[in-house]
Amino acid sequence: MRKSYRSVALAATLAMTFPVLAEAAQPVTLNFFHASASTANYLRPVVAKFMAANPDIKINMMVPATNYSEAHQAVLRDIAAGTLPDVYLASYSSLGSLVSALKDNGKAVPLDPFMKGEGEGWVAANYGEALLKLGQSEGTQYGIPFAASTPILYVNEDLVTKAGGSMQSFPDSWDGVADLAAKITAADPSVAGLNFSVGGLSDDWYWQMMVMSVGAPMLNAEQTAIGYNDAKGLKALEMTQNMAVKSNMTVDTTPEPSQQQFFAGKLGIVVGSPSDLSDFTKAIGGRFHLATAKFPMADKEHGGLPTGGNAITILSQDPTTQKAAWTFVKYMTGPEAQADVSKATGYMPTNKNSAASLADFYAANPNYRTVFEQMSYAAPWFSYPRDTGAEVWKTQSALLDKLQRGQVTPKDALAEMAADAERVLKAE
Repeated sequence: MRKSYRSVALAATLAMTFPVLAEAAQPVTLNFFHASASTANYLRPVVAKFMAANPDIKINMMVPATNYSEAHQAVLRDIAAGTLPDVYLASYSSLGSLVSALKDNGKAVPLDPFMKGEGEGWVAANYGEALLKLGQSEGTQYGIPFAASTPILYVNEDLVTKAGGSMQSFPDSWDGVADLAAKITAADPSVAGLNFSVGGLSDDWYWQMMVMSVGAPMLNAEQTAIGYNDAKGLKALEMTQNMAVKSNMTVDTTPEPSQQQFFAGKLGIVVGSPSDLSDFTKAIGGRFHLATAKFPMADKEHGGLPTGGNAITILSQDPTTQKAAWTFVKYMTGPEAQADVSKATGYMPTNKNSAASLADFYAANPNYRTVFEQMSYAAPWFSYPRDTGAEVWKTQSALLDKLQRGQVTPKDALAEMAADAERVLKAE
């Protein structure tokens, strides 16, 4: 009789246990969203490595948005619709706005508890404090920096040499760069010396470079008006116009024409992200010698540069999915994945422990070192309050286009920028 009771109890226990075990054994699928098809290209092998090491977690790489702005708008719509991706690569410029919208809807997922769960010393052993701040909003960690870069100059060294210059004496001011660009065209009228169309992006990353490099803030402390409505802002606009006028630069509304011109060997200098370095190198092939140079800083003591790239965030509201997502976040910001991404793109690895494995790579590929030589200027990519950045940029981009074409003076452009930004920022 005692044996029979034990059998019944055991059967009942197994009946209750096996379904739970079977359910736990089911792989978790994470919907992973980001911007840019080119990003997807270098992410695929990294994600494949993760899934091979973590067979219980599947990654569904969603169709990427065209750019950061479109990705951000898509996620904002997902908040209202309740269709958020589980993991999202948010640009630094949109992170503050994203977190604000998530908080308003009770859907923000701070990463601090996950980080603390890794034990004392784990954060400091993997991430630098300055870089971690790129993924914070009001002191709380909502994203772990995945890709980080400050802008660099891509240079056709052959054209520079033909113009009598050299990379060893490459200018460190925009006046100097514009002078060199003019010499490049003078030495060969069939090529252009420079293209840096500051208003030609879908966002204001280029313009933030100019403002921050003179040591000015994007907005005032109250975030009610631009922070550069002064001599510094005027200097930024004067540099922006002078570089175009002195070099007889073609002003474009997108970066693609100048990139194609550069690839063809018909452009001496172009500004871009180090994340494009691998693609630039492949596209150029052996047509000319590619070199990179640091971004000219107008204020070398107080100036900064907006750090481009993105932070990996968790948006899932389900605890089980969040746990799997954290495993994915740790891997993607870990030393192996970060080294892989750096080699594939040119981004700076965001994990401290990637440096050792990249030493030989950097020695053999000096163009990849440039971004590290100016990382002391790395600053957060400014995010406008209440998601007003896109509206502010509509007016600013048009003004910068006119400015570089010589159709408006720096003084008038600054006055119009100030008035329009104040109108947008004070609107209810």
